[in-house]
Amino acid sequence: MSVPAWEAPAEVKRPAPKQVRRQIFVLTPEEKRTVCFVLLAFVLGLATKHYRATHAVTPLQAAIDHTITTAAHPPPTRTESKRGRQFP
Repeated sequence: MSVPAWEAPAEVKRPAPKQVRRQIFVLTPEEKRTVCFVLLAFVLGLATKHYRATHAVTPLQAAIDHTITTAAHPPPTRTESKRGRQFP
């Protein structure tokens, strides 16, 4: 034998709970600033990583650039190194 569901009278029903907005993370202005700084540092780190990956200089090219730079400037003589280099 099955019993059908009956709706409870209005006096017995509980009122619908009000929508209370709970704020789980309440941050002070200093904490917000700190979180923003950490996120900004993280994003800049990712941007730097991406830039270095796409604009990488091969070791061969770095060696050629270093050779060109050092060959263009002969080593200073002993008297120049004692008194310091003077540029015209």
